Amino acid sequence: MIKVCFLVSSLANEGPVNVMYNIIRYMNFSIFDVSVITLIPEKTTNRIEIFKELPISIHQLAKQEFLNPLQLFFRLKEKVREIEPHMLHSHCPRSLYLMCFLPKRYKRIYTIHIFPGLQQQILYGRWKGDLVILLNNYFTRRIDLPVGCAESISALYKQHKNWDIMSIPNGSSLPVWNRNEEQKKQLRKKYHLCENSRYFIYVGRFSKEKNPDILVEAFKKLNDPLTGLIMLGDGPMWEQLKAEESERLKLPGFTAGVYEYLIASDYYISASEVEGLANTLLESMTIGLPFLLSDIPSHKEVIAKMSRVAGYIANQNDVDDIVDKMKQLTCSVKRDEAEAEIKKVFLEHYTAEQMSNQYQAAYQDLYRKNIN
Repeated sequence: MIKVCFLVSSLANEGPVNVMYNIIRYMNFSIFDVSVITLIPEKTTNRIEIFKELPISIHQLAKQEFLNPLQLFFRLKEKVREIEPHMLHSHCPRSLYLMCFLPKRYKRIYTIHIFPGLQQQILYGRWKGDLVILLNNYFTRRIDLPVGCAESISALYKQHKNWDIMSIPNGSSLPVWNRNEEQKKQLRKKYHLCENSRYFIYVGRFSKEKNPDILVEAFKKLNDPLTGLIMLGDGPMWEQLKAEESERLKLPGFTAGVYEYLIASDYYISASEVEGLANTLLESMTIGLPFLLSDIPSHKEVIAKMSRVAGYIANQNDVDDIVDKMKQLTCSVKRDEAEAEIKKVFLEHYTAEQMSNQYQAAYQDLYRKNIN
């Protein structure tokens, strides 16, 4: 058995954790023995119960309270020695840093969920953000197998660092939706949406690097009585933007019903400055929603795989360009053709099972190299 131990800060309902879950759920447990170690107390919105349904062991090093870095490291070192895995797979900067101080007999894998840069500066401030970027690059260089969660991440490392980074694109485990207008109608009724309107949907964190305020500004400038905007998620900007809510602008907050809201919608929209490969975009592809995406590498990576027009790229900092592209999307994209193309690309490139199979092959390759 190949023993793989996943390291992550917590099992919060967030992108990297969902990627990790999708890797594990499709693993061949006759070949792999899987464990998960978490490092901080769980948030209210966590996925620990769904992880417990898998045939894996879960170890919470700080179940009740935060530990200082030294305490956390020694607990981690003791737990890893107890598990004695062949390899450690990190999914966050905290676990990346700690993992690199553990004995080298444990082979190290790190999934890079975003190219270090603007997001760190926004989250931590300019100087602290720059320090986090330096640390990420320093420790990533010391990993046996760094993996970019999108082709564009690997390309950015090659361009800026001349590093060769393996790419395994993120995948979604949501089923491809078979269009059902009655179901869509019922969901609109359930969520108090207008039956005859067309809805754009944003799903993500309400923070500056995601530009939710620019989307609200663009929507208000569009001023189309037949067009609505649904914004799902939470974050530091949510309260401010909640004040803008109207009959056509819906801000339900954080919800477990994302899939139903996607079915009830018509278009997916993102004005984000930075993304690895957004799970919410992949989830929208299972519905076949035409999209309006910001001008960033991972979005252009997805749209480049389309053989026909299924959406547009807009300048995320130009309200007028977003408004113009919203109009183009609603007027000129053929919905049936776009839906079929989006679902086709999803099935070819972005299923969770495909992602997991690629990781399993990488684990086996690393294991064989280690024992030879």
